[in-house]
Amino acid sequence: MQLQGKRVTVFGLNRSGIAAAKLLRLYGAVVSVTDTRSGEALSKEMATLNGSSELDKTPMANRPSVNTCDPYRTYFGGHPLECITDTDFIVVSPGVPLDIPILCEARARDLPILAELEISASLCPAPIVAITGTKGKSTTTLLTAAILKADGRFPNVCVAGNIGVPLAAEVQNLTDQDIVVVEASSFQLESTVTFQPKVSVVLNLSRDHLDRHGTMSAYREAKQKISDNQTAADWIVLNDVEASVKDFAASTAAQAIYFTDKGVPENLSFSGTFRDGSGIFAQQNGTRERICELAEVPLPGAHNVQNVLAAIAVGRIFGVEGEKIRKALLGFDRSHPALSHAFELLRTLDGIRFINDSKATNVAAVKAALESLVDSQVVLIMGGYDKGNDYTPLCEIVQTRVKGAVMLGEHTQQIEKTLAGATDIMKAGTMTEAVQIAYKYAVSGDVVLLSPANASFDMYTDYKARGADFKAAVDAL
Repeated sequence: MQLQGKRVTVFGLNRSGIAAAKLLRLYGAVVSVTDTRSGEALSKEMATLNGSSELDKTPMANRPSVNTCDPYRTYFGGHPLECITDTDFIVVSPGVPLDIPILCEARARDLPILAELEISASLCPAPIVAITGTKGKSTTTLLTAAILKADGRFPNVCVAGNIGVPLAAEVQNLTDQDIVVVEASSFQLESTVTFQPKVSVVLNLSRDHLDRHGTMSAYREAKQKISDNQTAADWIVLNDVEASVKDFAASTAAQAIYFTDKGVPENLSFSGTFRDGSGIFAQQNGTRERICELAEVPLPGAHNVQNVLAAIAVGRIFGVEGEKIRKALLGFDRSHPALSHAFELLRTLDGIRFINDSKATNVAAVKAALESLVDSQVVLIMGGYDKGNDYTPLCEIVQTRVKGAVMLGEHTQQIEKTLAGATDIMKAGTMTEAVQIAYKYAVSGDVVLLSPANASFDMYTDYKARGADFKAAVDAL
């Protein structure tokens, strides 16, 4: 992508927006930034934007043509028409909805609207492994990176994207000898145009973010952009268990391989990874190899088996030997911040386990968590900002495994209506109250599980703040 002298407006000064603005300016673009927040509210973001330049960290030989023009033009407290009247294209941060009036006007003027991921990937010299799905993205991204690091062939195995570090912040530090593992959300993918990872991974697909995408079809369309531009020289890793995911193979030219946790595949030509009993296997060209025992994987929850299988499949694409994969799995460090608040055992008190699964912001994630708790009755804390969820898939498993559910938040009517009769319903106004109610209701051997099925924005800044509040309430018991 040629950026020298291009006029670009970046919408949204979150981490992705800041990183994109810096990267664009580094490559010679004239950059404007706009945000609905006031300049005063954005003081920290502007300090980061105007702080130490990436140029200071980029070797001279690797530096692109540098834009030495004046600092960024800013439009704060809203998005005035001026922010798009003198621009060649727009870059949107993932959190900016594409249907706001100013972006509708931009489309009417035929202005390209591109994702930070689109810009970053077009400038990235290293091959990209992109991982998406409704749940399990962060875990699979980190597992994949650990496996590729264990191989030892790549000087730098970089982790970026929705996991916390924008790809735009890493591009200038990479070479074609490195590799990048990118966690890609639907918000990041929906404004990509030419994005072409070397390997794409689709873990699963279930109802989520319909408050943003509107329909399940639109949500799927955004996810499918991960593989739309792949060629026969690329690869796609797909969940063999979910028909809606397997169908991705029909819409891309990439070579498809699969993973399944449902036993030995009946198809003798199956290429990919699978679980058979207590073992995890890889199979290619009719040759089968046992990678490890399921018990050796240091990740709690049956739902993580598919994540492990997907990561192994990526490793095999790059020729990582089975024993190196096994060592990477055995030594996997789940202390990464992205894995906190994800089925995290906090404490056992009076025989009651308290599990923080605040990151479970959709129905599929809650169902997976409950399926992992086969030997316990659960007191479930759920509720929050509803993204257009259908709670019906929870009815059966709630009826069999959940002895009581504590509703937290103002907008839990739909959950209560759907689960009425499936379990006892209780209500709480604060997290402390919810934890105390759940603790009193539980007995030794039970699990108190925070798995909200919703975003946190009704009460918290993000799922991390919600999980931290849960932890504090549990610690105070």
